[in-house]
Amino acid sequence: MREEELLHTQSRLSNQSLGNFCILFHLFKVHIFSMAKENRNGKGNILSNDFLISTIVGVMFGFILGITFPKFYKYQVDINPVVKNPRGAELLPSGIIQSESDFYLRRLWGDPDEDLAVKMKYLVAFTVGAKQKMNINAAVKKFSNNFTILLFHYDGRIDEWDEFEWSKQAIHISVVKQAKWWYAKRFLHPDIVDAYEYIFLWDEDFELENFDAEEYIKIMKKHGLEISQPGIESEKEILWNLTKRQENKEIHRYITEISGVCSINQNKPPCAKFVEIMAPVFTRKAWRCIWYMIHNDLGHGCWLDFVFRRCVESPNETIGIIDSQWMIIHQKIPILGEQGVATQGKEPWKSVGERCCKEAKIFQERLRLADPNDFKENKGGKENFLHSPPSTIKVGKSVSEKLLYIFSMAIENRNGKRNTLRNEFVINTIAGIMAGFILGITFTKFHTPEYRKHINNTDNHPHMITSEKSPKVGIPIVKNPRGAELLPLGIIQSESDFHLRRLWGDPNEDLTFKQKYLVAFTVGAKQKMNIDAAVKKFSNNFTILLFHYDGRIDEWDEFEWSKQVIHINVGKQAKWWYAKRFLHPDIVDTYEYIFIWDEDLGLENFDAEEYIKIVKKHGLEISQPGVKSEKEILWKLTKRQENKEIHRFVEIMAPVFTRKAWRCVWYMIQNDLGHGWELDYEFRRCVESPNETMGIVDSQWIIHQSLPTLGDQGVVTEGKKKWQSVHERCWKERNIFKERLHLADLKDFKEHR
Repeated sequence: MREEELLHTQSRLSNQSLGNFCILFHLFKVHIFSMAKENRNGKGNILSNDFLISTIVGVMFGFILGITFPKFYKYQVDINPVVKNPRGAELLPSGIIQSESDFYLRRLWGDPDEDLAVKMKYLVAFTVGAKQKMNINAAVKKFSNNFTILLFHYDGRIDEWDEFEWSKQAIHISVVKQAKWWYAKRFLHPDIVDAYEYIFLWDEDFELENFDAEEYIKIMKKHGLEISQPGIESEKEILWNLTKRQENKEIHRYITEISGVCSINQNKPPCAKFVEIMAPVFTRKAWRCIWYMIHNDLGHGCWLDFVFRRCVESPNETIGIIDSQWMIIHQKIPILGEQGVATQGKEPWKSVGERCCKEAKIFQERLRLADPNDFKENKGGKENFLHSPPSTIKVGKSVSEKLLYIFSMAIENRNGKRNTLRNEFVINTIAGIMAGFILGITFTKFHTPEYRKHINNTDNHPHMITSEKSPKVGIPIVKNPRGAELLPLGIIQSESDFHLRRLWGDPNEDLTFKQKYLVAFTVGAKQKMNIDAAVKKFSNNFTILLFHYDGRIDEWDEFEWSKQVIHINVGKQAKWWYAKRFLHPDIVDTYEYIFIWDEDLGLENFDAEEYIKIVKKHGLEISQPGVKSEKEILWKLTKRQENKEIHRFVEIMAPVFTRKAWRCVWYMIQNDLGHGWELDYEFRRCVESPNETMGIVDSQWIIHQSLPTLGDQGVVTEGKKKWQSVHERCWKERNIFKERLHLADLKDFKEHR
């Protein structure tokens, strides 16, 4: 699938380059024929010496520009070979890499192949507070078993949802006082939700009495909609008239008004090509693009809905409001607003509203800087030249487009009969310069030693994607990430973080400092006192993240630090299952070191800041503290060696990774193998010099208590105890992973020989 997408990209880029040349040639041809027509009408001689001289001089000048241009201009397209492996996973055999994931729940026991009776095809995520739990309970019943349910809790009250049976199978993420688009950026990375055909990203204050999610999706598919929302009915005033339900219609894509905003801008948001941020539904393809446009510091997402259109190729056709599933009634309850603070005598919800307005202005300014032409067009300025969509032709994006723009403007002047004689010489010269420039830059590209060497060495790059019907030439590498090709580069944010933001105030003042490191514990409430002691060994430089496998989160409220950490509650899952879903490399890229630890560790002799100093001192990319235990230690190599600072090897119990090493290890984690057995044997593949860059830090050591708390989450099978069924699953996963790795290495060997 990835190879087909890359080949499609290659074809699209080649066609786009050819298209630019054809347009230039077409305009030149139109100009010549128009002059020939004038010649027949007695207006001049097209073959005059002046015409020939101006054209020849232009071609020569353009050719000189073309052959010297690469020395002074940085290409936006690279001719280097594209490897199959994603960034950071270059050291791995391609067959072991899993680039996408899902939220499918796995068992801690049994055969991995038998975990899933059904795979959910769609995802719905609600941003919720406990005050709206009855409303959400009614809403969830409108979504079939084909949906994964995910709840973002902004009030920290999760245990109250246990009264609903469906809640035990849902994904609960608790981070207090954050907004919907903050959660979406951190926890709905396109690689994680790629398994889902449609993603619903909804507020909490809707009534869905007349809504059926399956029918809704049928209508989306029928009309080819990539971004949509249900029509709205409300007793209160509706903010955008386009979103209002139109009776006796199945869908609508635009509105017309006699007066008002949509009497002037009928083909622009919010009158067309628009859905609101409160209840959007995206295809996976559209969401991949939208995600890159969400900014880390702008959690309310204000103004995003005005630029959703940037993520589809034909927004007039692929964005719409579904009227026949109008079942949504927007209650406009400011529950999230209550999470704000009273500032300058204003009520909390007003401070949240002011923040939204500030975020909208900030995003608009960033968009203006990223794509001035598109911003101008959508603020009432001139339409893009040649009536092309903003994603196709943008002034300032490439040299050929600039030349095309200049030439088209010159043609318009000529057709306007202004300064005709002077314009003819100008057009002749510009046409010659463009033709010469194209010849020069083409000559340079295909006659440089680097290019000839690239062609000759194609067979030395086994991961290069090529077409069987075309020469083996590497695909151009585009700067925009996959899925965000339609966006201006300056508006894309490819990485995120877990830094908490405020719902109010100025976004630039949210963070007094940024944590540099991340520690994630997989925990049950039985070990909360031990984790409380452990957390105190980590300074304020650490973001704390807890994966809860037992569903008991509210019990942690007795600790003050718990109110500032990230809680993820998914029942009966293992550590590496969580790590695959919630520690995507793009999300934790801001952190220098990532600690992924078990819960049964004593840290009396450990200091995290000192540990990192030692790791940096010795250049360790993958490490762990030395281990002491009253029981037998599984791997003797991990045992602390006295009077030493470090020695070599790392176990899956308490590893520490640099961000670079983690990016590689993440790709090696298998979606269905949550226990991670055998991973530690292969950590070495993710560093270039494992003998030097992996090790045990002896001077900072921990005590392994060996408590089978996760084992208690298993089931009794065939007369075996719970922990025994979990242990058997671990061994099965180990053997499966070894076999997959063997096959991947074998395939890689055959491709390289």
